[in-house]
Amino acid sequence: MTKSSRAKKRITKLLMLALMLGACFVLSSCDPSLKLNPRYTYTSFGLELGETIPSDISEYVDLSGLSDEDRQFVLDNTQLLYDDEPVDGQIFDSAGVHTLTIMYKGHQYRKYTIEVVDNEAPVFTETKDLTTYIGDVLSEEDLESMFVVTDNSGDVRLSVSDMDVDYNTAGDYEVKAVAEDPSGNKTEATAVVTVEAPNYGMGGTYIWVSIADQQLSYFVDGQLALSSPVVTGNAGNHDTPTGEYSVIYKARNVTLRGQEDNGDEYESFVQYWIAFLGSEYGMHDASWRSEFGGGIYMGDGSHGCINMPESQAAALYDMVEEGTPVFIY
Repeated sequence: MTKSSRAKKRITKLLMLALMLGACFVLSSCDPSLKLNPRYTYTSFGLELGETIPSDISEYVDLSGLSDEDRQFVLDNTQLLYDDEPVDGQIFDSAGVHTLTIMYKGHQYRKYTIEVVDNEAPVFTETKDLTTYIGDVLSEEDLESMFVVTDNSGDVRLSVSDMDVDYNTAGDYEVKAVAEDPSGNKTEATAVVTVEAPNYGMGGTYIWVSIADQQLSYFVDGQLALSSPVVTGNAGNHDTPTGEYSVIYKARNVTLRGQEDNGDEYESFVQYWIAFLGSEYGMHDASWRSEFGGGIYMGDGSHGCINMPESQAAALYDMVEEGTPVFIY
C-alpha cells in the first residue's frame, strides 16, 4: 500500500468518526436516554377525580443508575404537560379523558391518555325542615334552601319534589331531594314541610296582629321575638284588612298621603314603613300618638295601617325580612 493510499484511508476513518460524533450530537447530544418507570410504560391509565397529578419527573422517569450530572440534565430538560399545559401539581378538576405528555429536550417523548373517573356521590351536609301555612305554597327557592349538598366535582344538580305536600291541609309532609353530579352519581335525602293553619304561637317566622287585643307579635322559628301594642284602623270606618299577607317591602323616612273623611288631604311623616298590602297598608311608627293598644282603635284608629311606638317599629324594621308572612285577625 502506497503512502498516498495509507493517507486516504486515515482520512476516511477520521471522516467516519466525525460523522458518528455528529450523529450522536444531532440525535441526542450524547445526553442520557430516558427510562420510564414501570407504571408509565403503558399508553393509558386511570385516576380518581381529586387525585393530584405528580409534577416530579422522577415519578415518571427512572433516574437510577444515572450519574449526578446526567440526573440533573434529565431533570432540567424534561417537562410534563397536562392537556398541553404545564403540570404544577394541580388536582384533576374534571372527570373525562385527558392527556399527559412527557417532553424531553423540547420534543414529545411520551403521550398518555388518562381517564379520570368519579365514583364519589354527592353528600348532603344539611337538611332543614320548613313551616308554611295553609294556602301558602313554597317556592322552588324555598324548597332548595332546605338542603345543602356538596360534591367532589364542585358541580351538583339538586332536584326537590314537593308533590306529596298538600298545601290546603294542615299536617307534616315529606319532601324528597335528589343530588346528581356530572358523572351521574346520585344521592337522595328527605326533609319535612309542616303546613299549619294560622294560629297565634304556631311554628315558623311571621308577624301576628290581633285586632281584638290590639297587639302585634313577631315570631322567629316559633319563638316570640317582639311584642308591641298597636293601633289598627278606625273600627267600622277604616278597618285594617284581615287575612294572610306578607311583607312586600320596607322603606325609611316616608311621607304617607291620603284623604280624610271630610275630603281634606293629609300628610304623615313616618321613619319606618313596612308594607304588607300594596303601597297603602303597612306597619309604621306614629309620632303623633302618645298611647297605643286598648280601645283607641274604636274611635281614634288609623286609616287602616298598623300604628306602632317608634322604638318598636324601629326594632321590627331591623328584624323582619321581605316575604315574611303577616297574619291579621
